[in-house]
Amino acid sequence: MRVDDILLWLSVSPGVGAVSVRRLHDYLGSWEKVWAAGEAEMKAAGVKNAIIRSLLAARAHFDPVAVRRQFEPEGVRYVSQVHAEYPEILHTLYDPPAGLFVIGMIPGTGSDALAVVGARTLTSYGRLATERLVTELAQSGLTIVSGLARGIDTAAHGATLQAGGRTVAVLGSGVLQIYPRENVPLAHRIADGHGAVVSEYPPHTPGRPQNFPIRNRIISGLAQATLVVEAGEKSGSLITADQALEQGRDVYAVPGPITSPPSIGTNRLIQQGAKLVLTASDILEDYSLSFQDTQSGENAGNHGSSELNSAFSPLQSPLQNHPAHSSEALLLLKSLGYEEATLDDLHHRTGMPPGLLHSTLLRLQLQGVISALPGNRFLRVKT
Repeated sequence: MRVDDILLWLSVSPGVGAVSVRRLHDYLGSWEKVWAAGEAEMKAAGVKNAIIRSLLAARAHFDPVAVRRQFEPEGVRYVSQVHAEYPEILHTLYDPPAGLFVIGMIPGTGSDALAVVGARTLTSYGRLATERLVTELAQSGLTIVSGLARGIDTAAHGATLQAGGRTVAVLGSGVLQIYPRENVPLAHRIADGHGAVVSEYPPHTPGRPQNFPIRNRIISGLAQATLVVEAGEKSGSLITADQALEQGRDVYAVPGPITSPPSIGTNRLIQQGAKLVLTASDILEDYSLSFQDTQSGENAGNHGSSELNSAFSPLQSPLQNHPAHSSEALLLLKSLGYEEATLDDLHHRTGMPPGLLHSTLLRLQLQGVISALPGNRFLRVKT
């Protein structure tokens, strides 16, 4: 039996996790011996009885060709620990996956990658922070690794694609059972030439709650560092941050208002020693990368460096004058500041007639200065 096929057997045997796989290999010394092991040897390796029964039952009728025929026609590849495409950085984990089921092509990881995670219920502040930071980081050449979950993960993948960057989505389900379902189109976009969708679970595995904390070690494990944008007091992204620290990786966090529940976790990470991030440069300097340098020449794409540097400069005073803005727009921007405001709020603050207020808001949206949010709310994103 080929080693690649032995690892496939371990990956598709129900209930068999990476820790049991590591114990078997450490005790027996080779994958071939793991394949040939009997019940007594597996028990001596410290593997639980239920896992042993699953391995022996799966081995009794294991046909690697038949197993691959179940998922390869769907565009899924199995990348085992001995495969050249298997990310080298995962070998440094205490419990690396035996292999990954992959759709797409895994881009550069390790020192070329950053994990970005956060709350599933993100605020407008969290979305804006994610999009600003990730756009610049992706333009700088970093692979963005995240979990395709709702909220910050979705924003991170989306911003990377918008910036023309590379991204890896690590699932807590099988790659043919995308969860959440609304992110199926996003997963297809990622796999279609922009990175990969990967999972250690067999392709048709549903998204079980216990799978997601386990997969988080792969999200952090694929990258040199992890950035947490928003995280509540008991957010799963804090598990990813803890695992990053256990793996010897750096952890960054975006600060937030002390009154905002989704920022409790990130603020506490900073208290505990995570590096505070205000701009992408706070991360890029640790990767020895420069956003300005990477935007010259062929890598500039459709965005000039001056345009992007302007878009991602620190927020300036809302009172700052701008020659392109009308007096009505300046009044509205002064009233809006950089906090969310409803349509009613702006009407009361400016005294503008409804028609003039609507037209001014629309013009500023088209200029990319403000962003419209659900519920007739607005947020200023640029000067």
